[in-house]
Amino acid sequence: MKSYQYYDKIAHLYDQMYEDLLWKTLRKAVEFYIEETLKNKNFKTVLDVGTGTGYWINFFLKKGYEIAAVEPSKNMIDIAKRKFKEEVEFFNMEIEEFPEFKKFDVINIQGDVLSYVQELENVVKKLNRLLVEKGVIFATVDSFYFMRKLVKKYGTYFELEKFDKNHVTTVGSQYGQFESRCFSIEDIKRLEEFGFKVLEIRGCGISENFDEEIENSKIKVKEAEHIYFSLEKR
Repeated sequence: MKSYQYYDKIAHLYDQMYEDLLWKTLRKAVEFYIEETLKNKNFKTVLDVGTGTGYWINFFLKKGYEIAAVEPSKNMIDIAKRKFKEEVEFFNMEIEEFPEFKKFDVINIQGDVLSYVQELENVVKKLNRLLVEKGVIFATVDSFYFMRKLVKKYGTYFELEKFDKNHVTTVGSQYGQFESRCFSIEDIKRLEEFGFKVLEIRGCGISENFDEEIENSKIKVKEAEHIYFSLEKR
């Protein structure tokens, strides 16, 4: 199944799945990284890709940004619409289908969305076209290093060999499974080939303690379940 079909099935559970302290700390840390990057920039518009039930809509709305939100899961976006009504322009589609009617200052693409897209290169090129010059992307993705440990522990030798080659594995739960592309530091740096400069790379989901999360985010990237990074359009 496609990832958004999976999220259609768990939409009613999604918000409560992220109520534990580790996830709250992760999100608080990512908010801090974003705020630090944006504090000296006069940006006004945000494209929130994979908006889900609207967590990041709320974050950017509170800071006064104009937001367009893209989400292919109908059940997820319906929840976001109920929360934010007329405050946001919603698009119930995959990012590949999103019309290029304007450019944005910021593209926010949290929740491992770049891990789940079918054609990464085409999507990254499109994100570049949707950004203003010097615009920025904030993203989190599944970690190659963390996932490799799981594939090695629970998979076969053939599955590990295949994962080492293409960095793709299967994720999900009893509600279904779908493929995830897991990123290494080198994979993220290669995104510079598409007209970006990497601003920072951090591990996230390292600690339930906020200060420890921030302190270790750069030195323990390879130990974290997810990787946060930011890019600037050149």
